[in-house]
Amino acid sequence: MNLCRRRNIMQEFRTKELYADFYENKGKPLLIIIGGSRKGIWSISKILLDYLLKHYSVLIFAYFGVGELPKNLSKVPLEYFINGINIIKSKLNLKDEDITIVANSKGAEAALLLVSKHINAKAVVACVPSCYVWQGLVKNFLDFIFPKSSWTLNGKQLPFIKFRYNRKILKDIKNKIYLSCSIKSISENKNNKVLIDLKEFKGKLLLLSSDSDNYWPSKDMCDTIVQNFKINVTHKVLNLTGHYFQDYEESVKEIIDFLDGTR
Repeated sequence: MNLCRRRNIMQEFRTKELYADFYENKGKPLLIIIGGSRKGIWSISKILLDYLLKHYSVLIFAYFGVGELPKNLSKVPLEYFINGINIIKSKLNLKDEDITIVANSKGAEAALLLVSKHINAKAVVACVPSCYVWQGLVKNFLDFIFPKSSWTLNGKQLPFIKFRYNRKILKDIKNKIYLSCSIKSISENKNNKVLIDLKEFKGKLLLLSSDSDNYWPSKDMCDTIVQNFKINVTHKVLNLTGHYFQDYEESVKEIIDFLDGTR
């Protein structure tokens, strides 16, 4: 174990109020990691983690699929993130302005919702994010017939884009290509309340998208954010096919360069 990790002894939180790994770095600001649609604690590259542990206290959230958390990425309460962040803020005696969020895919969707109204973060890195709230991801066929939102607030489902299918899309999904479903779902959506409203966000925002994204049109959705909101935002398009931007060398470099400019 290197010196960086010895300085930051990891504390495990394993409750329904907060299920996370926490690395405390006294006197440093807080950086929050929110992963994508893979259940449990999100893993990131050693290069990125070692960098973060030098400069921040680090909180890595799980938000479904483990412990007493929701079993699926469906109807996850935003209050779970808000209250969990407040637990660590109080522990470290920090303000919202001492918080940076690095989030990926569905986790970036959650992060943008959080900073839209609830967390006044200093900076956000949103990797292959959505500008919309989407239908939850479940395994039960009945839940697809009666769709539910990915997120709730005050016990109510947030307005969301419903998945749309046809024969070709079902074939694509069988081959783990989800882009056609996402594009059709966006094109047939009639609810303008699904767009995440970022006009009140005052921090710095880095959007990292892919023009080879097989999951959803992250580049187009990032463009929608840039076009709709006059905020401090930078959008960079990378030629990466997967959604693990906290692992890939090229995207990790972009994240670190951005964080260097915010410290």
